[in-house]
Amino acid sequence: MTRSRAGTPRWRSTRWVAVAALGAMAALAGAGPASAAEADLSGGTLTWGFKASFRTYVSGGNGSPPIAASNGASINADGTFAFPATGGSYDPTTGTGTARYGGTIVFSYPAHFFTITLANPAVELADGAVQLKADVELVSTAAEPVQVEQATIATLTGSPGQDGATVVGTDLAAVLTAEGASAFNGFYAAGETLDPVSFTFSTGGEEPTVPTVGVSPAAGVEPAGAVITVTGSGFDPEANGAAGIYVSFGPKVDNHWTNASVLQVTKWVSRDNLPTDARDTLNTDGTFQTTLPISALYTDRNGAEVDCTAVQCYVITFAARGSADRSQDTFTPVTFGTPAGGGTDQRITATVRGGPLTLGVAGDSVTLPAVGNGEVASGALNSASVADLRGTNAGWSLVGQVTDFVSAGGDVIAADNLGWVPTAAAETDPLAGVPAVVTPGSAAEPGAGLGSARALCTSAAGASAGSFTCGAQLNLGVPPAAPAGDYTATLTLTLS
Repeated sequence: MTRSRAGTPRWRSTRWVAVAALGAMAALAGAGPASAAEADLSGGTLTWGFKASFRTYVSGGNGSPPIAASNGASINADGTFAFPATGGSYDPTTGTGTARYGGTIVFSYPAHFFTITLANPAVELADGAVQLKADVELVSTAAEPVQVEQATIATLTGSPGQDGATVVGTDLAAVLTAEGASAFNGFYAAGETLDPVSFTFSTGGEEPTVPTVGVSPAAGVEPAGAVITVTGSGFDPEANGAAGIYVSFGPKVDNHWTNASVLQVTKWVSRDNLPTDARDTLNTDGTFQTTLPISALYTDRNGAEVDCTAVQCYVITFAARGSADRSQDTFTPVTFGTPAGGGTDQRITATVRGGPLTLGVAGDSVTLPAVGNGEVASGALNSASVADLRGTNAGWSLVGQVTDFVSAGGDVIAADNLGWVPTAAAETDPLAGVPAVVTPGSAAEPGAGLGSARALCTSAAGASAGSFTCGAQLNLGVPPAAPAGDYTATLTLTLS
């Protein structure tokens, strides 16, 4: 690890922000030694929010996006993160072993001189203790870099339980270790309480369930177009943070889980979905039934023509949202028959020009009710509409900041006296394919409010295409010493 020396008092303050936050996140864990009696692990998920206050701090910054997930990690609706199991081993007789999880989370705040990357967490169990390890890297434009690979960063308090062949740890308290504090040059104190951690993994004590798919009809399908029925069993509705699976149709290609542009049609099937044209439900027992409209000839999103009578096409299932988990992959071949009635085909070509990332607001003024000194005036922020039509699914962030409130007589109420409670919703779009996801920003209390930039709502890369509505309840705390009068301020929303 490269260590940096403390600089001037001003830099030390900035460094504290970056490294203290890094310490909070580093309590995810990495691989450790396995005992000779351990069995291979299969399946499972690690879920953690690192530290809610840190997520709020980074989300209000100028990263593009401030927080991004990749390599199988995903962002949950509540802002926490899910990492899929990638392997490991465990001895159920002694309760010792290591469960490894995959994925990467990147926290970016260029204005505060840092990018933090967290990757490959793991949980190590030995002698009744549970430890967390991780790869953590800090890249800064104002100091030497810090890099930690699979160091023991934190300990967890609580006893994981076992449900059949699955080991479950739920909301285990996480505390930074001395080794973790040392890894961050002592800027973050050992014993600091971090956000709780939950994890699951299968011990392999039971025969693993194999995903199985049936297609009807699977042969002799009308080339001009038909609706086929797809049934599945043996899928894991809780895998990868319950993200579910994609059920698609098209040819086999390399890295099919990130190369969906070659597929003709895709449905998202997950535990929490209700049936629509683009979605369906994955039952709690791992079964599903859905339909796909397919044809033998189509033009993919790369502009290439695909002929499923010349190349073999399949009903393909795989873990949703670009997950590295390949345990949900299946390929069921579909063949086409002779066109009914000897008819002719007509090939249709459409050109997509792409579009902008736009912001619209329902109004330009908000009047809060009159209140007395020491009270809170509340009202609704004019709703903001965000449309991401760029075709890149690159993610976006909508951030707000307010000026001081000033009366006609020059009296001032500080900007931080205005707090808010954000709300956010994604509009349902049957044409979307991959569903859009938006996350409201964290609530800010009067007195610690919008004097600095705070996120109203964000949408992470991979789920940002579509239309969204974001709003908030505004809460202005009036100081006891504020002179009577009408006060005005300007709240600026910035979309990036």
